Amino acid sequence: MRETPEQYFKALPKRGSKPGLERISELLSLLNEPQNGMNIIHIAGTNGKGSVSKMLEGILCAAGYRCGLFESPCLVSPDEYIRVDRKPVEHEDFLRLCGIVRDAEQSMTDKPAEFEVLTAMALLYFKERRCDIVILEACMGGRRDTTNICPSPLLSVITDVALDHTEYLGSTAAEIAAEKAGIIKRGRPAVFGGTDPEASDVIKSECEKLGSPLVTVDHGRLENPRFSLERTVFDFGKYKELSMPLLGAYQPKNAAVALTAAEVLCKNGLKLGRDNIYEGFGTLRHRGRFELLRRGPIVIYDGAHNPNGAAKAAESLKIYFGEKKAALVMGVMADKDYEKMIEILAPRAERSFAVTPDNPRALPAKTLAERFEAFGVPSEHFSCVADGCRAAIRYAQTKKLPVIIMGSLYMYKDIIF
Repeated sequence: MRETPEQYFKALPKRGSKPGLERISELLSLLNEPQNGMNIIHIAGTNGKGSVSKMLEGILCAAGYRCGLFESPCLVSPDEYIRVDRKPVEHEDFLRLCGIVRDAEQSMTDKPAEFEVLTAMALLYFKERRCDIVILEACMGGRRDTTNICPSPLLSVITDVALDHTEYLGSTAAEIAAEKAGIIKRGRPAVFGGTDPEASDVIKSECEKLGSPLVTVDHGRLENPRFSLERTVFDFGKYKELSMPLLGAYQPKNAAVALTAAEVLCKNGLKLGRDNIYEGFGTLRHRGRFELLRRGPIVIYDGAHNPNGAAKAAESLKIYFGEKKAALVMGVMADKDYEKMIEILAPRAERSFAVTPDNPRALPAKTLAERFEAFGVPSEHFSCVADGCRAAIRYAQTKKLPVIIMGSLYMYKDIIF
């Protein structure tokens, strides 16, 4: 009996993850190359690419462009991977697209993995909806990432480079930068928002080789950032008092990348006015990135999942709460550098509540709790994410502390309080 589109999609995770462009190229060929003719902004980076994608999406939509966005991972429903005009694809359309890809891949010997299927579905949908501009957010790396299928993008953006996915991308900033730089295309403009000198040298060299104009983000233009649990306000060059409802000490730096990208897009023919910038930022929402979930006690979710992200989360905690420590709920994937993350976060944690995310790659909570104890942080462990959150909230209420939940975006759907 033939599987339904829903059954087909649910079975995809069993195919695992497969870096490389061979399968997606074959699949898109079978689907009549839906990516051809699209105006694509391709975004890669260790951290920040999701926020930068949402910022550019907001600006483009405010300017009247029909904008498609393909992002990952989803937080609650797989429909969230694919958006047009800031709205997720309808579930009926999601299943219909699934069926189209299922039928197309029947002739393939090497079957596409889940993310490859999602990428193909997104491109089909953007083609159907006649999107003016499409933002593709890379999943991992760049050169061999499934999204790297456009030979001539409007713009390539690399938000930053830090150590993550080292088993796939390399063990140094230069090696990882070389993978990220794979999204840069001959003669097409690129923006780099990072500050690591080794990574910067690699990206500059790649742009010179390809004749691609490179703009490095001038973070010195970012001034007067102000943080509250309601909004973040900052100046960037001629843009004064830019206000956005995103929290986190790192978001102004992400905004600097997005604004620089918008300036480059304007120089290359897009019409993005001052009002579009303010409207786009003013209506932003990006779940799971230092997101305030509730008060009494304050509960914040941050998807930081590597040492660089942990350092930014620790900086944010200090900005918002001073020297007050937090009740820390944490769950991580076993392939992450959780030891370094714990070292960074331990000074900010009054007590940790280790949990096991619902993912085959998850590190057991007991192991994580033991490592927190080794760093001098009292810790409890829970196999269920929701149980860990409830325990942390009870503790925080008695101690009058904030709660921060972090370590993986895969936990977001399981939070109950």
